[in-house]
Amino acid sequence: MAEDPQATPANENTQDPEAQVEQMFEYGYRKSNYGPDELVTDSHGNPISVVDAMLKPQDAAKMQTSTPHLCYYSPRIPGNTGSAIRLCAVTGTILHLVEPLGFNLKDTKLRRAGLDYHDMAHVVLHPNFESLVESMPDSRIIAFTAHATKLYTEVEYRPNDILLFGPEPGNIPDPTDIMFGPHVAEQVRLPMRPSLRSLNLTNCASIAIYEAWRQLGFQGGE
Repeated sequence: MAEDPQATPANENTQDPEAQVEQMFEYGYRKSNYGPDELVTDSHGNPISVVDAMLKPQDAAKMQTSTPHLCYYSPRIPGNTGSAIRLCAVTGTILHLVEPLGFNLKDTKLRRAGLDYHDMAHVVLHPNFESLVESMPDSRIIAFTAHATKLYTEVEYRPNDILLFGPEPGNIPDPTDIMFGPHVAEQVRLPMRPSLRSLNLTNCASIAIYEAWRQLGFQGGE
C-alpha cells in the first residue's frame, strides 16, 4: 500500500506554537500570558512579591561587601533606580531606597533598565531615613551634594560606608536635614564645568561606587 503524502510522521511534534510556548515555561521562560507589570519572577518565571525579593535591613547590615553601600533618598525617576539596581548587582553593592518613592516598584521603566529577580536581591527598602541609620549604626554616611567643597576622591572609602544621594532632578534643593544632618560624616561632590547643572543621578552613583571599589582593590571582581 502506498504512503499517503499528506500523512504526518509519527515522531514530528504536532503541537501548536502557543502550546509549545506554555511548555517552554517549565524550563525557565516567562509564561506568554503574564502582564508587563509582573517584573519579578522565580527561576521558572512565576511572579513573586517585589518585597519578598529584597533584603531585609537587618540582613543587609550583616552582609560582608567589597564596596560601600549606596542609598537613594526618595528617588523619583524609575529609570534611574532601575539602572542603580543593575549597577549594584554587577559590583556587589547593596542599594538602600528610602521612602517615599516617586514611582511604583512594578513600574515598567524599572524593567527596561534591567530589573530582574536576582538584581532585586541587592535592594533594601526603608520606610524612612531613621530606619537606615538605625539598621547600620556603625557605618559612616557620606553625602554627595553639589554644595560640598571636598571632592569625592579625597575620601578613603570603607566597605561599610553608605554613599548617600538625594532626590532628583537636580533643580530640587537637597533636603538639608538629610544631606547635612548630624548623622552625616562627610559631604563630597563630583567636579563639573561651571554653569552646568548636574549629572544624571545614577551616572554620579556609578562614578562614586567604582572609585570606592578601585580604592578597595576591586575585591570580588574579575
